[in-house]
Parts: sequence; C-alpha cells; structure tokens
Amino acid sequence: MYMTTLPIADARAQLSKLVDEASSTHERFEITKNGHRAAVLMGADDYDAMRETIAVLSDSALLLAHQEGVQALSEGDALDSDQLAVAMKSSGRSVDTR
Repeated sequence: MYMTTLPIADARAQLSKLVDEASSTHERFEITKNGHRAAVLMGADDYDAMRETIAVLSDSALLLAHQEGVQALSEGDALDSDQLAVAMKSSGRSVDTR
C-alpha cells in the first residue's frame, strides 16, 4: 500500500483534503513532526478493517475456525446461494433473496 509522507504543517494546511482522499481512495498519510514519524492518517473504514484483522489474528479459536473453513472450501465443502437459502429456511431463519 502506498503511503505519502508529509510534515505536520502541510498536513494541517491540507487536512480536509487529506481526510477526503484517505476515505475515498484508501491512501494513508504518514505525518512527521520535526522530521520524525509522528502519526498516520487513514480512512475510518481502513482503520476498522485493520482492527478486525488484529482481533481475528489475536483470537486463536477464531483463527482456527477460519483456517478450517478455508480448508473445507478447498475440499469443495460449500453451498451455492440456492442451497444456502434452503438450509437457512429449514433451520427457521428468514432469508431475503433479493
């Protein structure tokens, strides 16, 4: 992922534009203070995704379940959308097929 580095004074002057770019293009901006890395500006969606990834990687049971799911998929253990809808209906769950 590409990251632009800029001094805090430039970031301050362009903050609104940088926030728009971070949220729409997923670009990340490394902000320096006195020539040293001080902060990173990123879109809220990217931040949330990063936190979710960290949470999954930190939860050994969840990570194992994910790995088992990937293995099952590679072995062809999967349902298409119609089969999934039938399975959900038969278990009493509502299904929106729009």
